[in-house]
Amino acid sequence: MGTDIKALLVTSDPGMVNVFSPLLQEMRIMVQYCPDESTAAHDVLMAKFEAVFLDCDHMPGNIPVIKSLRESRSNKNAVVVAVASNSAARQQAFDQGANFAFERPFVVPDIKKTLHAAYGLMLRERRRYFRHAIEIPVRARRDSGEELSCKTINLSQNGMALSVPSPLSQGEVLGLVFSVPDAALSVSARGTVVWADTLSKVGISFQCTNPEVESRLTAWLHDRFYTQFDIAQTQPAAPKS
Repeated sequence: MGTDIKALLVTSDPGMVNVFSPLLQEMRIMVQYCPDESTAAHDVLMAKFEAVFLDCDHMPGNIPVIKSLRESRSNKNAVVVAVASNSAARQQAFDQGANFAFERPFVVPDIKKTLHAAYGLMLRERRRYFRHAIEIPVRARRDSGEELSCKTINLSQNGMALSVPSPLSQGEVLGLVFSVPDAALSVSARGTVVWADTLSKVGISFQCTNPEVESRLTAWLHDRFYTQFDIAQTQPAAPKS
């Protein structure tokens, strides 16, 4: 995953779209729209979002979307912004896990202040799921003693996609050793195969055996994230559709 921050805007109200979309685009947040709860429930299962904006006034049934988010693996920490003019609906949204709430009529200066407060949470969530595309050698040792010479496709704080010379099974546990370039860092870890969708590519969830090494790896990845994020922020904004 790259550095783009993504928001899902769930509303059938063009007025809400016209207010929130330009503000989010000004902050370089990519916006995806859906008009109803069923579409939203599908979208949060299929994609990663750092924020979800829910129109509880026009679609009172969308509160279950918050529950779906909080129970999902990839979106459980997404920032949830509810639009609910009724105090009972706002309280229900907060009870379900909403982080912020607005009511109609919209007051743009107040919305801007809240969005800037929420932006830090969105950025932290994007950083946590950042996947750094890099190819480095990895030595993987199976429980049978067989050693495999692999290469990373991408790397995160506790996961990696690997190119492997022979098939691995989902759930298989491996010993992993690899060195991080430009960091003088040698990492030993225990990993578990979490997906294997081809004969030559697998996803590994891993835990470093040394906490200090894990901290240094995290710091290195954070540096890569912010470097790429700063570059992305200097690029021209995509034209509005």
